[in-house]
Amino acid sequence: MIYLDYAATSPINPAVLDEMHAVSRDFYANPSSLYCIGYSAKKILHASRLALAASIHAENDEIVFTSGGTEGNNLALFGVLRASRQKRHFIVGSTEHHSVLSAARALERDGFSLTLLPCDRAGLYSSDALRRAIRPDTALVSLQIANNETGVMQPIAEIGAITRERRIPLHCDSVAAYCHIPIDVRALKIDLLTTSAHKAGGPRGVGFLYIRNEIPVVPLLFGGQQERALRPGTENLPSIAGFAKALSCVTPPACSDVRDRLQAQLSQLFPACRVNGIEAPRLPHILSVTLPGISAERLLYHLSSSGIFASARSACAGGE
Repeated sequence: MIYLDYAATSPINPAVLDEMHAVSRDFYANPSSLYCIGYSAKKILHASRLALAASIHAENDEIVFTSGGTEGNNLALFGVLRASRQKRHFIVGSTEHHSVLSAARALERDGFSLTLLPCDRAGLYSSDALRRAIRPDTALVSLQIANNETGVMQPIAEIGAITRERRIPLHCDSVAAYCHIPIDVRALKIDLLTTSAHKAGGPRGVGFLYIRNEIPVVPLLFGGQQERALRPGTENLPSIAGFAKALSCVTPPACSDVRDRLQAQLSQLFPACRVNGIEAPRLPHILSVTLPGISAERLLYHLSSSGIFASARSACAGGE
């Protein structure tokens, strides 16, 4: 078997499974409980939060654990815009993940004003186009660090400089990029950052949203005081510990050798092959190609029959 769909989800690292099993077995108490075994569970939660915060140069109290990328993106968009009392306009990239685009359309139906920022033929957002799109009532800009299908990396440092100068919160979906390239939210001037564990050898169903202190956010859910009351409910401690363990097993940036060899071989075998986003900086582990005249669905069927597994689109668009 040859599995090539790490952009959809990655196999879980055996060390992560061991960590999750040990935490499930030995630290089963609720981290919010006041007795000693609850405190022991809370120490695991705290240590995991510290490690994950350090990975993006954030403070530990700026990390809110979530169920993954979709929840994190929704909390960022709905949370910031619902907290905005006067400003009702926001900007979202045209090539964002479905969880961002669908949330944006829902907010538009609720009365917010949405601008979709176009990209060029390479998939890059323009700083000049962003400047033109910003209005006096712009409350949020949401642009991904890198595309989950093509791997194209956006000029976030330039974008962050613009939004910080205008005092507009910048949200970045980093699910495709996190653990594969270094990310420094301070240097990039990112105010909110979405991550997920399962693209880097971690478990499914866990991620975090970085929210810079000073950024007002309204929760999606209501209940207890966990996660600064922004994500109430008993924390999924085994998965959170597994996330931190997965982080310790990688050292970004990832190596691009496998991607580059496959790209070269495909270009040699199929001279008409087009590498999507080749004009732009790309993530080291994602390769997207177009083979003119070849049906993607038929190709994937034949590859699957031969034990080779790849995708023609984002897994979240698989039902379309």
